[in-house]
Amino acid sequence: MRELTEKIILLFLCSTLLFGRSDFIAPVASLLTAIVCTSLMQAFDNRIFHYILASAFILACFRAETLIIFLPVIVYDLCRKRLPVMLAAAALPPVVHFFETGDLRLPGSVIIFSVIAAAVEMLDSRVSALTHDLNATRDNAVEHNNRLKHINSQLLEAQDREVHMATLKERNRIAREIHDNVGHMLTRTILQMGALKIINKDPELNESIDSVKDTLDEAMNSIRRSVHDLHDDSVDLIAETEKALLPLREKFEVVFDRDISDKFSGKVKYCFIAIVKECVNNTLKHSNGSKVRLSVLEHPAMYTLTFSDNGKCSAPEENGIGLINMRERVEALGGNINITAGDGFKIFVSIMKSDLSEERR
Repeated sequence: MRELTEKIILLFLCSTLLFGRSDFIAPVASLLTAIVCTSLMQAFDNRIFHYILASAFILACFRAETLIIFLPVIVYDLCRKRLPVMLAAAALPPVVHFFETGDLRLPGSVIIFSVIAAAVEMLDSRVSALTHDLNATRDNAVEHNNRLKHINSQLLEAQDREVHMATLKERNRIAREIHDNVGHMLTRTILQMGALKIINKDPELNESIDSVKDTLDEAMNSIRRSVHDLHDDSVDLIAETEKALLPLREKFEVVFDRDISDKFSGKVKYCFIAIVKECVNNTLKHSNGSKVRLSVLEHPAMYTLTFSDNGKCSAPEENGIGLINMRERVEALGGNINITAGDGFKIFVSIMKSDLSEERR
């Protein structure tokens, strides 16, 4: 667009040299010829064609005086196409015209406009080069900034993962300590209270012993629930699933989609991890596909797991130990499992949260 604007300005400047001429046809024909030549120079990117077209225009200038007037437009194109030999040849028509007529006004004006055209083109090329360098620098800076953001995000994610794993290990350690120490001490105390009740000969103490024993039983149940909750929270579903998928990544393109909360049920975690491991084993043994997709999602009312590959296979054996184990695990939590084969192998598992709540009650 900038090149077209500059050529229009040059054509206007050159046209001012036509003022005062009585003839009309020759100037208009020269203007149209210049427009056609400069358009062809811009339209075709062929160096030989540029040489031929520029040579024809320069030779025509020796026969038509009015063509010399529009020579600066061609000089602009020659500068843009980097044709120094033709630039030197373009200086001949004004010089020859001066020696033939002895009039310096027209040749001088053409030479001045030609110098202006060359200067404008050089300045425009310089601006274009600087603009290109500026855009390249900006793009590199944006790319570098995005790369740094991505690296920083990965570092923060790795740091959060390390903190999360350390927290889970500490929870597991606390649960183990409570189970091994406090749990065993309470169990021993409950047994001792039972033995004390048996050997007690005073009926008045039985009620007190029963009360203490009931309190210890309640404390034991509370500790057992707390230990289970701590242990369930110490299991990282994503980390365990990623670990289970590692053997597949050597032979398959693996896509793992997940969207779960921190309140994901511990029982469902164990169920899903076991199902994923079984699916991985079956895929490695039987699948002839190239891509595996696993999706673990938590919805407002249910948990879902979808495992599929793009291989061709027959219907699985319903009595297979692996499939039976998966069905039993899912049904134990009140869920449903659907297995399809043929155009790819797919397992879909859904477990309602309400079923888990009823089981806890």
